Amino acid sequence: MPVVPRLGLVLAAIAATVGTGLVAPAAQAAPEAVVREDTGEAEAVALADQLAEQLAERQRTLATLNQAADARDRALIGYRAVLSRYGYDGDPDAVRAVLPLASYDLSAGFGLTGPLWEAEHGGQDFSAYAGEPLVAVADGIVTEVAYAGPYGLRTILTLPDGTEVWYCHQTDTTVVAGQQVGITDVIGSVGSTGNSTGPHLHLEVRPAAGSPVDPMEWLRAQGLDP
Repeated sequence: MPVVPRLGLVLAAIAATVGTGLVAPAAQAAPEAVVREDTGEAEAVALADQLAEQLAERQRTLATLNQAADARDRALIGYRAVLSRYGYDGDPDAVRAVLPLASYDLSAGFGLTGPLWEAEHGGQDFSAYAGEPLVAVADGIVTEVAYAGPYGLRTILTLPDGTEVWYCHQTDTTVVAGQQVGITDVIGSVGSTGNSTGPHLHLEVRPAAGSPVDPMEWLRAQGLDP
C-alpha cells in the first residue's frame, strides 16, 4: 500500500518535467519575433528616407529648371525689344530678317534712272543721320569689307542661302571679312562715302550673288514692313 503514494509523487515529478519542456520552446521564440519586427521597421524607414531624398532631388531639379526658364524669359523680353526696334514684332524664334537700321526715311528706290547713276539704281536708299548704326538683316558671314568706287565703303553680308546683302556708303565698319554675325549685330554705320549727295544707306539684295532685286520686295517677303 505505501507504494501508491510514492508512485504518485514520481508521476507528479514526470508531469512537471514534461510541462517545463513544453513551455520552454515558446519562451525562446519571442526574441526571434522581436528581431524580425525590428528588421522590417528598419527597412521601411530606409525606404521612406530614400523616397524623401528622391523627392527632394526632383524639387531641386524643378527649381533649377524654373530659374533657367525665368532667365530665358527675361532675355527673350530684351531680344524681342531689339527685334521690334528693327521692324520685327513676331515670335522671336521665327524671325527670318530685320530692317538694316532703326530710324530712316525712304529715298531713292530700286530701278530709278538719271544723272546720279551710271545705270539703273540697283538698290533702295535709306536716308539717315551719319553714324546711325547698321545691323545685319539676318545671320550670315561677312564676305567683303572694302572701298568700292561709287559705292564708297561697302560691307557685303552673305546669307546661308547665298544671298548677298550690300551695305554701301558707310562711314565706318565694325566687322571684317570672314566674320560670322548674327541677326541685329551692328556691322557699321551710315555715311556718305563714294557717289553720295548726303548720308544714307544704299542697300542692295542679290540672290545667289547674282543680279540685284528690289530690296523692298525682298524685305516684305521676310515678313517686314519697311
